[in-house]
Amino acid sequence: MKRFVACLLLLVMGFPMWSQSPGSNPTEVKEKKLLEGKPAVEARNEVEKRGLGERSRVRVTLRNKSEVKGYISQIDADTFQLTDRKSGHVSTVAYQDVSKIREGGMSKGTKIAIAVGIGVVVIVVWIALSSTLNHS
Repeated sequence: MKRFVACLLLLVMGFPMWSQSPGSNPTEVKEKKLLEGKPAVEARNEVEKRGLGERSRVRVTLRNKSEVKGYISQIDADTFQLTDRKSGHVSTVAYQDVSKIREGGMSKGTKIAIAVGIGVVVIVVWIALSSTLNHS
């Protein structure tokens, strides 16, 4: 029984490694580090690609290393506005101040890790309960 549990845990814990191609990192896909040559143009293109509205949540890292997050509520020629969904605070960000633009929320890898963790807990509890009930 212990070998079965150990094999099951190894199988479940190894699952996230199988779901990714070698050398791929989920955060690399969602993160767009802007090049040094034309950062303002690239930032603007990235903002326009994501569009307006509450579904276009982003986290923007500025050149001074601070971070602003929210959804894109307005796009202008030299700036764009981010609105924090919880507080309603509107921040105006100049494209030239942007260092990185990432999607808001959790990455796909984080979501997979949470799901696998929950699965492991459920399996361990199930095995513990079944072995306790079988011995009674």
